[in-house]
Amino acid sequence: MFSSNRKPKNQRKAFRKKVGTKAWIRLESGFAVRTCNVIDLSDTGVQITIDLSQAVPNEFTFLMSRNSGSGRRASVKWRRGSQIGAEFL
Repeated sequence: MFSSNRKPKNQRKAFRKKVGTKAWIRLESGFAVRTCNVIDLSDTGVQITIDLSQAVPNEFTFLMSRNSGSGRRASVKWRRGSQIGAEFL
């Protein structure tokens, strides 16, 4: 019998759907929004790309629509260049 100690590649809590659309983030206690591009999205988080020159704090509000009232609070889990992976709070 063959046994492997390797972990499965995808250990996410929820299925991520490739999106490839524009969205917005709102910084803490602010009214202005910044454009981002959604790479993928799930019930538990989102992966976005955003211009490197824009500082993104560790917590922000993610909006699928610019005129969306509340959005979803998110916490940055990782950063790689212009990409950010965030978990919804």
